[in-house]
Amino acid sequence: MAGVLEITDITDTIGRTPMVRLSGVEGITNRVSADIVGKLEYMNPGASIKDRVAKYIVKQLDARGVSKDALLVVAGPGNLAISLAMLHRKLLCLIPERTSADRVRLLKCAGAVDIMRTLDGALPGSPEHPSSIGKRVVEQKQGAVYIDEELGDWDLSECYNELAAEIIEQTKGNVDALVLGVDTGNAATHLARALREKIPGVQIVGVEPSNSAICDQNALNPLARRWLCEDIGRVYAPRALAANSIDMWIQVSDNVAYSMARQLIQAGVFAGPSAGASVAAARMYATSEALQCGQRVVVILGDTARNYGETLLSDDWMLAHDLLDARMLGDIQRKQIEQYRAASIEDLQLPAAVTVSENDTMGAAIELMMENDFSQVPITGPNRRLIGYLTLSAAQTLAENGAAKAHDPVKQFMLRFTGRPATDNRADGRYTPVLSLAATPSSSIRKQYWLITPETPLSELARFFETHTVAFVTDASRKFCLGIATKQDLITFLARRNTRTF
Repeated sequence: MAGVLEITDITDTIGRTPMVRLSGVEGITNRVSADIVGKLEYMNPGASIKDRVAKYIVKQLDARGVSKDALLVVAGPGNLAISLAMLHRKLLCLIPERTSADRVRLLKCAGAVDIMRTLDGALPGSPEHPSSIGKRVVEQKQGAVYIDEELGDWDLSECYNELAAEIIEQTKGNVDALVLGVDTGNAATHLARALREKIPGVQIVGVEPSNSAICDQNALNPLARRWLCEDIGRVYAPRALAANSIDMWIQVSDNVAYSMARQLIQAGVFAGPSAGASVAAARMYATSEALQCGQRVVVILGDTARNYGETLLSDDWMLAHDLLDARMLGDIQRKQIEQYRAASIEDLQLPAAVTVSENDTMGAAIELMMENDFSQVPITGPNRRLIGYLTLSAAQTLAENGAAKAHDPVKQFMLRFTGRPATDNRADGRYTPVLSLAATPSSSIRKQYWLITPETPLSELARFFETHTVAFVTDASRKFCLGIATKQDLITFLARRNTRTF
């Protein structure tokens, strides 16, 4: 029997992350003979390798007598700040412009005092560099502590010794190369030292984005060095990086990094773009060095894809930034456009909508839906204008628990198409629930309507169904309901065309 699972402190769950073979990832099996395995650091409780760093920084803060309520001014792409927030620390975060909005939202929800965006290409010593900004903030906040891995103020050797020990244990010491993205340089420096002590011939491969300057110092204006891949790369060599740590550098373009991250996701490995860059670099290294069967490359997969909802996980963003490889681009184009071949809602041949007046009774509405096998019915107001809808499941639940009587008018329980709270006209003080018709996913309380007419392309309707279950088709003036469409109607349409297998 496996060991007993116990309730524990979240700090005790950091580390001991799994290691998996990446042979199922597209472009690995058919190109590489060597064994490429991933160390899934994104499976730490805070979803990144920085959980390990945060754990040891907190230990040192406690040892220095720093109050648990002290303000920590944290510089970095965001993962270290997230890890420190997970450990209940009060934070002011200095986040590069490049960092995704998803991480910023998470930090705000976690209670970060404030978020300050910093210039991507700022050099050490300049007023815009995070260390300059952080020191100014600390001077103004009594008891505040500035935290920046790059400055070497924190002893992280034990942190990475633990990680190295895990790698050696999981591979039984069979490691020919370690591939990892480089940012502050701490991981590369400490892991290189620890692994070489136990495996003298191991090669350390550093990964950075194209345009990054860690391995390529030249006179190029740092502000001109632009890339999208987060968590790796610098416009200068970080001082925490020991000169002899890296045996080989590989630069990876944004296109390759993001495409590989998508391929990892499709293979069940939900890692972010920096992991995509590292896996692509591992493939390049194994190919260029002609590694054979029995040789092994370990790749650090540093953070989760879930931090990139608006970037890596967004087809629109990936298309806009030309980050998809040819196969993925073709798949998305077929999915969004070609499979529907310019068809519109009119081609679905929907039956005419059957509506219920807002003054009709709940009993009549339920009976109508059950007789016609409807899941929902549109509700009309004065002049037969569409004003909302009622679902069968909600109506039956309300009837069963006694909240709605058979003779009660539908308008007391319907879902209204409005961005504002409905006027409370109920004698018992309850109010009518409110929804918005075809609201976009990013809409706020004041919803933006998504007009759906018979002329709406099916490709657009398919996007609507990514966030909604039912579409009410109206005329261009949004007055009259002409039909009701669901995802099943799209599936039926595609089945008739034999363009897709479900």
